[in-house]
Amino acid sequence: MRFLPKAYVGIATWTGNAVGLIALIFLVFVFAGSTLAQESADLPDRLRLGVVVAGDENARDRVEPFRLALEDIADLPVDLFLMDTMGDAVEAIAEGRIDYARLSPSAYAAAYRLCSCIEPLVTAGPDDFPARFYAILVGKSGTEKISLADLKDVRLAVGGKNSSTGYRVPLANLAADGIDVRAHFSTLVEVQDPVDGIRALLDGRVQAALAWSTLAGEAKNGYTAGTLNDYYVSGGRGFKDLEIVWRSPPIPYSAHSLGKDLPDVLKRRLRAGLMDMRREDPGAYLAIEPDLPGGFEPVVHADYRPVVRTYEDAFASVLEPSGR
Repeated sequence: MRFLPKAYVGIATWTGNAVGLIALIFLVFVFAGSTLAQESADLPDRLRLGVVVAGDENARDRVEPFRLALEDIADLPVDLFLMDTMGDAVEAIAEGRIDYARLSPSAYAAAYRLCSCIEPLVTAGPDDFPARFYAILVGKSGTEKISLADLKDVRLAVGGKNSSTGYRVPLANLAADGIDVRAHFSTLVEVQDPVDGIRALLDGRVQAALAWSTLAGEAKNGYTAGTLNDYYVSGGRGFKDLEIVWRSPPIPYSAHSLGKDLPDVLKRRLRAGLMDMRREDPGAYLAIEPDLPGGFEPVVHADYRPVVRTYEDAFASVLEPSGR
């Protein structure tokens, strides 16, 4: 038997390994190219963007920077559809007439109730704090911390039945926590607005009130925004006597939503681009979120659970009691 010199053996081994490596690299590129081709084939020809204009005659020009930025992010043509109301946008995305819409939390929940065919990508915030707010129940502080049990059989100030944080969200989420407000409180007293509810609490007309807050920033100033902040800024008396007794789970401010059946590659592309938009194209960002300049944060459906509950049959009796 003949033996090759060690040098030749090494060369032969290296050559075999190199050939195998080259073959592996070739297969990786072939697979990647095939995957990219498949993903490209799954993409729609165009993206249909719905924007609520609420009577703004200049809406098309105002939103144009965002539409153009969305085209760059999606690498697709984007067609703009102007909607008169949030209800129109809900119907359009639920019926598949548009692919993308900037919805309020309640509008997202309503659309999901209609078809379960949408999912949120990002939400916008007003500042650099987390982009969330809360429905809260406020009482008048005493010598000891107040609990919900201490407020049994007292009068509760609530907003109108269409109010999100003044009625629907707190009633549904208190019920989820095991508190039926109609059994727990003696009377629900409808007030003009949340600040009026705080005034009613402090002057003794009620013993608890529903409100909302960011719960971010300085508590001594009523936080960054919300009912407590509004009352603090107004210079109302008795602010230091207010105590938060209950809070809902956090609620996102908005829901930039997409049809669920669109390909995942497009969803990932859009979410990543939107997350960078405030930094890379602030004009485009403010064109769609002029009132929430804090930038986008990623969200998922579960983040809207506190609002989705308000459309579920399990909580209908507390929100719309029979005979009332």
